[in-house]
Amino acid sequence: MAQVSDHYDGSAPSYHEQYDPEKIWTNEEYPANYFRLNKVIRILKDREVSSVYELGAAEASPIIRIAKDLNVDVRASDLSPEMVRLGRENLERNGMDPELLTQVDINDRDAVRAEADRVGQFDAVIALGVIPHVEDDAWFVEAMSMFLKPGGTLILQFRNSMFAMFTFNRLTKELILDDLLANVGPEFKDAVEKDLDQRLAVDKPPKREWDKDAPAYDEILARFHNPFELADVVKAQGFEDLSFGWYNFHPTYPMIAGGIDPTEYRRQQIELEDDESWRGMFLCSAGMIIATKK
Repeated sequence: MAQVSDHYDGSAPSYHEQYDPEKIWTNEEYPANYFRLNKVIRILKDREVSSVYELGAAEASPIIRIAKDLNVDVRASDLSPEMVRLGRENLERNGMDPELLTQVDINDRDAVRAEADRVGQFDAVIALGVIPHVEDDAWFVEAMSMFLKPGGTLILQFRNSMFAMFTFNRLTKELILDDLLANVGPEFKDAVEKDLDQRLAVDKPPKREWDKDAPAYDEILARFHNPFELADVVKAQGFEDLSFGWYNFHPTYPMIAGGIDPTEYRRQQIELEDDESWRGMFLCSAGMIIATKK
């Protein structure tokens, strides 16, 4: 499997476009991260935080906007050397100290502890797009907690496995066989698999492969998470008052989206981003856990 840092090194030069409001309608890919950041800022504002640490800050676009919109102290880290290099340039262009962003591998426990000792604790810690690339969920939440004051806010983004109940493709098949029927005997799973192969588009979505000099997202460790199971991990690490925030809405299952006018489809996606109901658990390919450290 390709290295996570290789993927993000390759995507670093254009990563900022995901947060550019001028590209909401022109980018080919739906700007889900733009709407995610808007929601994160609203949460932080409502909780009146005065300091924020971001794990996995990429080229610093999100943390710069948080600092400017909320007038809060910020620090951050990222795995990718190229993201850190461009992030420091980005900070400097915006009149901020480039040393606010450091390179830290979340899987290097000694390095994480050293970083936490160096920077101290904050009112909020956020991790957007990081836990899919980490094998040990409990360690990752523990690491987030190191940067957080008691009573502080955790915002943890994850790829939502429940979305597969709406995709009717190979992801649906994988969820049913690997998760829903995890404790069912092989003869029953075989029967279900044969039936699903007739009912679902099991050849979709196509797996993304190497693009130019960098591995694609599907070629690195990029796990989905069951929101209920991940919530249990967060609670076990000493957090309470958990809630979910959903984003990246899909008004149809993905395989028929191409048959709808793309402008109208995107307009409907954007309108759905205001939906705070239970529907997001199934219509959204990503979510966030918001919790308070005891």
